[in-house]
Amino acid sequence: MININPPNKREFSLANLAPDLTPLLDIIFIVLVFLLLTANMRLASLPMDLPASEHIAAIMPSEPITISLSNRGPHLWGIGDRGFSNQAEFEQALLVALLAEPERAVALASDRNVPVQRMLDLFALLQKQGVAVAEIAMQPHTASAP
Repeated sequence: MININPPNKREFSLANLAPDLTPLLDIIFIVLVFLLLTANMRLASLPMDLPASEHIAAIMPSEPITISLSNRGPHLWGIGDRGFSNQAEFEQALLVALLAEPERAVALASDRNVPVQRMLDLFALLQKQGVAVAEIAMQPHTASAP
């Protein structure tokens, strides 16, 4: 409510005539939130084009370096058929394999329950070594799988 003549003071003030802007600010924030939620955002995802099994030989001329991550057993890391229980030993062996054949493709086979942090650490190591593309081995989804 606008009170032109306050009971205690007889002086005129423009502050007493100013409208309350609180409802206007509420509406502006609601519109801002609505626009932010409905804006088209680019999804951060990796495009994957998985080849069919008969075309794998044509796409990959040589056998890739297969890196495996597991949650079970004594070997939590693996390169090919060789297992490692120590991350430092695994990283050293991976660096040796990458230096021996720098053009060789890298494929990652990970257990379903491996923490994402271990995969991110591996991707960071591969990126540091200049491996631009690493393939992720996936098993097709079947209806009988839990």
